[in-house]
Amino acid sequence: MTLKRPAELEPPPVHETPQALASLWQDRHAAAARERLVAHYQPFARRLAARCYRHRFSLELEFEDYAQFAMIGLLESLERYEPGKGVAFEAFAASRITGAILDGVESLSEKQRQIATRARARRERVASLQDASATDAAAIPPLQRLADIAVGLAIGFMLESAAIYVDGEAADPLNTPYERLEMDQLRRRVLELVDQLPEAERRVVRHHYLQQIPFDQIAQSCGLTKGRISQIHRAALERLRRLVAASDGTVLVT
Repeated sequence: MTLKRPAELEPPPVHETPQALASLWQDRHAAAARERLVAHYQPFARRLAARCYRHRFSLELEFEDYAQFAMIGLLESLERYEPGKGVAFEAFAASRITGAILDGVESLSEKQRQIATRARARRERVASLQDASATDAAAIPPLQRLADIAVGLAIGFMLESAAIYVDGEAADPLNTPYERLEMDQLRRRVLELVDQLPEAERRVVRHHYLQQIPFDQIAQSCGLTKGRISQIHRAALERLRRLVAASDGTVLVT
């Protein structure tokens, strides 16, 4: 089986005669004329996408991602093009379509990097809490160990979502305004209690949850091992758990 190159995956071209194209441009605000213009220039847009795809620096996106951004650029070009100015549409649209592809790829790549960073951070948190559970495995019943891990993750979630909320994004939707207010107050309370942690624990929590810095980078900046940062992290979550209980009577246990 031979894999096809991106340019070979283009839809068959829809040829319009010069006279038909001129008529379509005159009626370009009508839905039917616009659809025919899109069909006619779509292979051109995909060729530009294929060119960008061949010169890509990252393998994380598929050709169809590039083609989708090219279509966005094509539609924007169709909106802005003025056929009476004597410039061919391809010449007018080429840089705009290419720009839309590059902007889209940059935006999507950054989003994927953010998703990967968050996923990595959450794996580190789970591993940190599991290490503590394994250390005390002989003394703590299995269900209690699972409950401790769940509580630690819940505190971490509140820290992370509190930081997002403070930055101006909406909090997670809950069933009622009262529940949303209650959760918001708890998030803010946990965030305030971070200031009461010892310096090392406070630094790790702020770096990891508020600035999304992974454990290994925190370890490098502090001159410590990643394992030591993991220990400080779980000690900080346990201390926050006790501080929350002491401050307002909320007991984060199951």
